[in-house]
Amino acid sequence: MKKPKKNKTSMLIKTVKWNFYALAFCVALSTISCSEKEIVLGTESFQIRIDKKGNLQSLKDISNGTEFLKKDQIAPLLAIRDLSDTINQLPLSADFNKKAETISLNFKSGAKIDIAFREKEHYLTFEVVSITPQEKVPAIVWGSYPVNIEGIVGEVVGVARNENFAIGLQALNIKTTGGELTNNVGEVENRKGAATKTDFGCTLNAFTIDRSVERTANVWANHFKNMPVKPIEGETVVGSKIALFGCAPEQVLETIGTIEETEGLPHPKVDGQWIKTHPERSKAYLITTFTEDNFDELLEYTKKAGMNAIYHAHPFKNWGAFNLIPDQFPNGRVGMKTLVEKANTQGVRVGVHTLTTFTTPNDPFVTPVPNNGLVFTGQGTLTGDIDATSTEILVSTNEYFNNEEFNWMHTVKVGDELIRYRTVSKDAPYKLLDCERGTFGTKSSEHQKGDVVGKLLDHPYKVFFPDFELQKEMAQNMIDFFNETGITQMDFDGHEGALATGQGTYSMDDFAKRVFEGTQQNLVNGSSRTTHYYWHINHYINWGEPWYGGFRQSQSEYRFNNQPFLEANYLPNMLGWFSLTPHTTIADIEWMLARGAAYNAGFALSANPNALSNNPNTDTILNLIRIWEKARLSGAFSEEQKQQLKDLSKEFHLEETIRDKEWKLMMFQDYDFVFEKVEVQPGQPTYAEWKYTNETGEQPFKAFITLDGQKDAVVSDITIEVSNHASISIPEKLEQGQELILENNKLVISDAKGKLIKERNIVLPIHGKGGHSIQFDCKIQNGDPKVKVKIRLDGKEENITARL
Repeated sequence: MKKPKKNKTSMLIKTVKWNFYALAFCVALSTISCSEKEIVLGTESFQIRIDKKGNLQSLKDISNGTEFLKKDQIAPLLAIRDLSDTINQLPLSADFNKKAETISLNFKSGAKIDIAFREKEHYLTFEVVSITPQEKVPAIVWGSYPVNIEGIVGEVVGVARNENFAIGLQALNIKTTGGELTNNVGEVENRKGAATKTDFGCTLNAFTIDRSVERTANVWANHFKNMPVKPIEGETVVGSKIALFGCAPEQVLETIGTIEETEGLPHPKVDGQWIKTHPERSKAYLITTFTEDNFDELLEYTKKAGMNAIYHAHPFKNWGAFNLIPDQFPNGRVGMKTLVEKANTQGVRVGVHTLTTFTTPNDPFVTPVPNNGLVFTGQGTLTGDIDATSTEILVSTNEYFNNEEFNWMHTVKVGDELIRYRTVSKDAPYKLLDCERGTFGTKSSEHQKGDVVGKLLDHPYKVFFPDFELQKEMAQNMIDFFNETGITQMDFDGHEGALATGQGTYSMDDFAKRVFEGTQQNLVNGSSRTTHYYWHINHYINWGEPWYGGFRQSQSEYRFNNQPFLEANYLPNMLGWFSLTPHTTIADIEWMLARGAAYNAGFALSANPNALSNNPNTDTILNLIRIWEKARLSGAFSEEQKQQLKDLSKEFHLEETIRDKEWKLMMFQDYDFVFEKVEVQPGQPTYAEWKYTNETGEQPFKAFITLDGQKDAVVSDITIEVSNHASISIPEKLEQGQELILENNKLVISDAKGKLIKERNIVLPIHGKGGHSIQFDCKIQNGDPKVKVKIRLDGKEENITARL
């Protein structure tokens, strides 16, 4: 009997039903356990794919399908790290539960780590929510995630970008350190963070250490080896959390701002606007030594320069308790508060400088009874009783006491006494030799065999450091000072001092977070160091010091090289500190201001009251700062002009026009030549001949002449012949350290401090447009100097206007 033909419609319905049930079954399985499958997670613009082993297989720009994961590298979502080794333990398998939004990673050691994930509109988050067993997970690392992108890498902020797309990682709490785990303490090198540059782009990295267990570590860039580190109760890897995002490059800051506000990261604002986008985030400020007596005068200087912040260079007599210097502030914190309130009414912010956790020996943490929370690099015990006068002390070991390379104060703590020693014997029985008892105001006393002898961790600045618990107290002392006085600006200078706790970068981040969040008012802050988490707290990085050379020379290359780093990390351009002395010239100030305009960079002007009152050009200098900064912050300089302003062979001058928000920018071209004594045949001319070009138009001759060489060098009878048609004769002597200026039909000689020695009228020739030559000669009366001659030509002038 023939089987009846099947109805095609019926068959189609059954097929659809079967496919539906099969699909439903797979979906049900996926919500329970899909260890044989992969998981795809994404945002509106970004997608990642994780395979059944827990490794990333894709980092994709959804808009055009571009893949950014470098394929020839293993990229685990998360791995386990043993702190005694540098090899990661990779996951063997991953179980996905899309409904519960969890990923469970299984490891060969038997450890299991559960990770919760969330798909947000603009980013993804991953958080460790449980681990079993805890002792098998001493540390975890997120990644590394290799990002194959050619462009700019912001190592600290953790973002790589090209013209079309950006990918970033953000650590979402202080226990999660952005950076590579390269040591057993969790220290990330300065200027490194969640992104690490590679030849193909970068890797994105973060880690968390189980800090709840006692351990030893090599602390502060391996300076202090095998140092005991106290545990932090409850601080395991559970709670480690990151965000991943991908977006258009112009949306990076907006995305990070959203992450900060949504995930509870610091999100500092000024005038109601996030500091990372504030138009005046790079504004210059004044560093000086104000007191209750001179504050009004210095406040006026600040306002003349158009600045809105005055910052005290050194107000504290100690670091730890942060007591003010009585001679400067006889009314203490009440007096400081009065000054702050006065400045605030005039739109000026007041700041103070300190060195983070550096603890001075005159601080109550140290004297007369040293706090038990002062950090030891290590310890031994007394192997015999000592009286209050013993100068040789028997100890159980010479380890820690014999670290001569990093041992600046040779100080140990025994009970409530601090003792300094010259050295420790190399062989047993070990002795601390030539001891000075009861140092730093502590009391010399008897001690018993078996008492602990702790080697204090110190520093070339002659300071000690708190451990992690005492560091919290020190942070609170700082918070109390800010809240009592109303101070609203500070720097975490010496931020690396927090590494002394043995808790690595985590400790630096914890201190900054406590101080920032504990201060009632918004605390504008900078630092000498960077960390990934601190990036969220930081307002500016303004380093470059003026103490190592002339105004233009001190760390100038470092200052300029800083700018790409700052830009890559979405930090405001800053040039660092510049020192105003009684002899700083107007030309030097405009050199600095031109470079500030070139990089759209602010700076700090370090000027003590004596320099401000004794420099004859102070009013002009402050007015020029006001003019240049107003133009810079208004966006008046075009990109083409900024490139010209970077040219160190050119000088510039800016002045206001009669129109509001309009300025005249003038450029000068300098040609530098050097005349040296040479032996010639009888009758042969001794002059040097130099050529240069006037590219603008007719203008008076200008020259600046100095000597370089021996201190007693002297020249005289200078002759300058300009383009074979005009001669300038100068019979005057010029000595080493002096400057001779020919300008505006004047001859001016001044000393190294800018003090006028001689001035007289002189007829100077006119330069026409085109090529020129000069023949220079002089009589060398003493020494063997190099005569440095700078010819200055006026360049083009152009009016510029505000754009913002």
